[in-house]
Amino acid sequence: MNIDKVGRVGGFGYESKKTNTPAKTESTGPVDTISISDAAKKIASEAKLQSEVKQIAKQIVSMPPEEDRTEKIKAVKERLKNGEYDNLSTEMLDKISDQIANTFLGQQ
Repeated sequence: MNIDKVGRVGGFGYESKKTNTPAKTESTGPVDTISISDAAKKIASEAKLQSEVKQIAKQIVSMPPEEDRTEKIKAVKERLKNGEYDNLSTEMLDKISDQIANTFLGQQ
């Protein structure tokens, strides 16, 4: 048996078959989206605030009882009557606001 005109395999003049791979196409199908209504966002925000308030209330309740504060309250009331708190300095107002914020945020 004779076979004519066969080139060298894997040598010069040999080209492997090139397969054409299909180009990737982007899907143009439906896209899922999520939207949260303003009412739901508001309810979630309110629920978060309520849980924080409950946590702060638990901290306040669990605080050890303080000494009898009636004397301090009487002294503060007297100072209010005398007008000692009418013109507070900026530093004093800053201190008071910080203490109030710390109390409500449970950082005290």
